Amino acid sequence: VPRPAFLVAASLAAAASHALLAMATGRVIFIVGVILSGAAFGMIWPLMVLITEECFGKKHHGANYMFYDGSASAVGTILLSKFLAQWVYEGHIKDDGDSENDTTCVGEECFRLSHIIVSILALSCVIPSVAVMYSTRHIYQRDNSKREPVGIRTSDGTLE
Repeated sequence: VPRPAFLVAASLAAAASHALLAMATGRVIFIVGVILSGAAFGMIWPLMVLITEECFGKKHHGANYMFYDGSASAVGTILLSKFLAQWVYEGHIKDDGDSENDTTCVGEECFRLSHIIVSILALSCVIPSVAVMYSTRHIYQRDNSKREPVGIRTSDGTLE
């Protein structure tokens, strides 16, 4: 299975996890959403390291990887974590005249819209991931008859 296929799976898992988090009204759904989100996040970033090296080579791997990971992380963190989440949260603060509670939001609606938007963005990653899978298929097609067998070589050169 080509590695970019796992990007498709990770994008779908991320979309599903944030959809669950947007709908979470109970503890179990919330925990499942968090675990699925962590698994999706844990799949995407290591895959980016491997796919970048396999597609562009080792010579400028650091620069190529930081172009994809560094720029995407920086922009995504600023836009989604700072501005979007803050805007949604502050939009759901209820002003009840009590100055202590004017900065607190309580309930599922505090971040629901943020999770819906992130879920839609994760779904939008499926199409480019499929495109990467299609355009790099020649890299992942290997002739297994020419591959070195896996094993431990003995002193006479045979495999154990």
